[in-house]
Amino acid sequence: MSAPSCTRPLAFEALVAYWAGDLPSEEEDALELHVMGCAECNASSERVASIALGVRALVPPLVTSAQVAALRARGLRIEENAMEPGERKAVVFRRGVDILLHRLGGLDLSSASEISVTVRDEDTGDVIYEEPRAPFDAENGEVLVACQRHFAAFPPNVLFEVRALGPGAELRVARYVVPHTFESTATTP
Repeated sequence: MSAPSCTRPLAFEALVAYWAGDLPSEEEDALELHVMGCAECNASSERVASIALGVRALVPPLVTSAQVAALRARGLRIEENAMEPGERKAVVFRRGVDILLHRLGGLDLSSASEISVTVRDEDTGDVIYEEPRAPFDAENGEVLVACQRHFAAFPPNVLFEVRALGPGAELRVARYVVPHTFESTATTP
């Protein structure tokens, strides 16, 4: 005998919003309660979760030059945004672009032993993402951030803090502010 079919199947969009962390807490609680008691929606939720986790694993937020070259070789459309320390530059993540590559440059990383990157909401100071051992290009003095379309869920005013630890525990900090707009939601001035 097969299990009864769900009488209130969860919308795909609701499951995506759940796994993206975009649901208000009361909706999240209701969704979780439903999924725990419904085998059909639980299976749907697991499928969305595996897709979400797989997408995140495909392209990490911080990449190396070799990874960028490999992404281009796979046919991904990459637009670049070169920045200097202390710079504030508004960018638009245009339709048709797969990755908006922020080149956080202007750093002397030739003697850096370790780089950490913290991504914050500029308005609140809340940490969005933190990588204590970030990849970096010492020769070009850059840290490469691969901004992806699903990052639209994050706050729009992003502050990147790059900390370079050098010989004798010398610490250098550089900040870059990047207000983001995603073209699908951008308004024409």
